[in-house]
Amino acid sequence: MAVTTAIRTSWQRVPERGRTLITTGLKLIITIGAFYVLLSHKVQTDDGEHVTAFRAIIDYLPKIDASVFWQFVALAAGIKFLGILASMYRWLLLLQGQGIRLPFNHIFGSFLIGRFLGTFLPSTVGLDGYKLYDAARFSGRAPAVTAATAVEKVLGIVGIFLTFLVALPFGYDILGANAGLVAAVTVPVALSVIGMFFLLAFRPTFVQWLIATIPFPGRSRISGFLTGVSDAAAVYRNQKLLLFNAMMQSFAVHFCTAAMYFFTALAIGAVGASFWEVTFASSIQIFATVISPFTIAGEGVREIVQALLLAKKMGTTESIMSAALGFWAAEALTLGGAWFWWRRPADYRPAFVLVDGAEVEATGELETAGA
Repeated sequence: MAVTTAIRTSWQRVPERGRTLITTGLKLIITIGAFYVLLSHKVQTDDGEHVTAFRAIIDYLPKIDASVFWQFVALAAGIKFLGILASMYRWLLLLQGQGIRLPFNHIFGSFLIGRFLGTFLPSTVGLDGYKLYDAARFSGRAPAVTAATAVEKVLGIVGIFLTFLVALPFGYDILGANAGLVAAVTVPVALSVIGMFFLLAFRPTFVQWLIATIPFPGRSRISGFLTGVSDAAAVYRNQKLLLFNAMMQSFAVHFCTAAMYFFTALAIGAVGASFWEVTFASSIQIFATVISPFTIAGEGVREIVQALLLAKKMGTTESIMSAALGFWAAEALTLGGAWFWWRRPADYRPAFVLVDGAEVEATGELETAGA
C-alpha cells in the first residue's frame, strides 16, 4: 500500500503535459505490441503451410475483387452511419431530459468533430470530452451536461448487452462446446446490468439505501460510482418514455456497428460465418474495445478478439482483415469532422440554445453555474 501511495505521489508531481506524453507513449507502445503479437502469429494456409498472419494477409490481398470490395465497404459505412445518427439522436434526447435543447445540425457537426478528435485516443474519450465541453459552454449548464454524459455512458453498456442478447440465440455456435455454459453465465449478467440501469433511473433513493445499508464485497470502491450514476439518472425518473427511447437508440448504435463487420467480411470475400455469427462475435469485440484503456482507438484489441471468435468460421486472416477494415470504414466517416472543425469560426454559435424552455445567449464561454 505504501509503495502504491509513493508511486501515485511521484506520478502526480510530473507536469500534466509530461504525464500526457508518457501515457500516450505507453499506449502507442502497447498498440504496436498488440499488432506485433497478432501479425507474427502463425496461421495455416489452405495448402497446409504455416506462415505469419502478416504474410497471409499480404498473400490474400490480390484475391480480393475490387468491385465487390467497394460495394460492401460502402454498405458497411452506410450501416455504421445509421448507428452514428442514432448516437447523435440519443445525445439530443438526453440533453432534452436535462432541459437543454440544441439544433440537431449543431449536434451533428459537434459529434463528428468529437469523433475526429478521438480517432487516436483510447475508447471514446475524444468524443465524450468534446461534446460535453461543447454542450456545457453553449448552455451554461455544465453539471446537467455531465449528468447526461454519465447516463449516456451507462446506456452505451446497456446497448452492447442488448445487442449481445439479441444476437446470442442465432450466433452462439461460434462459442463451440462451451456455448451453453457461456450463455448460462453471461445472460443473467447482461439482464442484471439492464435491470440495474432502470432501477438506478427510476428508484434512485432505493438504490442509495441499498448502497448505504447492505454490505457486499468491494462496496467502498464502487459505492461512489453507483451513487453518482444514481444521482445523474434521477433527473430522468419521470421521463420513462424518453429514457426508453434513448436505450433503443443505444441498441441501434451498437447493433449497427456489430452488423457492419459482416459487410466488411463480405468485402474481402470471407465466407463461412453467417450474419448473426459475425454480429454476435462483434458485440463481444465491441465490449472488449470499449472497456480497453490500453490501446489507441481500440486498435489491436479489436483484431485479436475478432480472430479468437471467428477464426474457425472464416479463417484467421479474414477475421483480422475484416475487423481492421471495419475500423477504417467507420473512421472514414469521421473525417467529415475535420471539415466542421475548420469551417466553424471562432465566433461560431448554434442557431438557438434553449434551457428549461427559455432561449439563452450562447456566449461560448464555459460556465458552471446552474444544475
